Amino acid sequence: MRFLRKLIDERLVMGIILINSLALFLGGYEEQSAEESLWFIVDYICVLYFLFETAVKILVEGRRDYWRYNWNKFDFIIIVLSTPVLLTPWVDLSWFSSLTALRLFRLFRLFRLFRFIPGREHMTHGILRSLKASVGVFLGVVLVNVIMALGAVVLFSTSPDDMYFGTPWRACYSMFRVFTIEGWYEIPDHIAEHSGVYWSAFARIYFMVAVFGGGILGLSLVNAVFVDQMTADNTDSLEARIDVLTEELRQLRQEIRALRPNNTADQPLAPPDNPE
Repeated sequence: MRFLRKLIDERLVMGIILINSLALFLGGYEEQSAEESLWFIVDYICVLYFLFETAVKILVEGRRDYWRYNWNKFDFIIIVLSTPVLLTPWVDLSWFSSLTALRLFRLFRLFRLFRFIPGREHMTHGILRSLKASVGVFLGVVLVNVIMALGAVVLFSTSPDDMYFGTPWRACYSMFRVFTIEGWYEIPDHIAEHSGVYWSAFARIYFMVAVFGGGILGLSLVNAVFVDQMTADNTDSLEARIDVLTEELRQLRQEIRALRPNNTADQPLAPPDNPE
């Protein structure tokens, strides 16, 4: 049993994951078929090791203890999604193109590296809290995107084949590009080339408002809420200490009042007698 535990040591698992990641990366440069690639063989061996690791963990820890931890469930799902690669040497999946896409799931094994990140539980909790807090603001930005996109379809679409606003979906994507502020001026310049002076000026004003409202204010607000919630628990320990000190101070004041006769603690102090 001790020997089996050494075979699934966390440092060894991390090393195999790194080797597997390198094989997946370098395998993308191979021009020959996957089965003839050295990196495919390395990837194949890594998948076999991950299956062995899962079986040994279930054997050593027991089924109940293994399924108790969410990271074990996550690893199991990733490994199951990676198993189609084991059929490649014997089964030709090219006859059904959708099955070949299953090989892409082996890339998800890279997510197993999150297990070795220090403070991963703290980070995961912060991300989930931030996502919950950002939902309202994010939906508001999406709503503004849809409204301005539909407005752009009515105002600036020249035909269904228009590359920016020919359809509502295309318009939403174009407006999202405007919100990201990356190359946003290309769209109003394109409109200006196919319209008059006054209409081109209106188009530029329209997209300047979109950049300011959706990009500068909207996305910045989403980012601010997300970051604020991510760092919110950094002061939890300080706030807890302040609460403890406040409670101790309250109890101390009550004890002082109890020691003074006739509850003089709440009465103002009398002025000193005049020596004259």
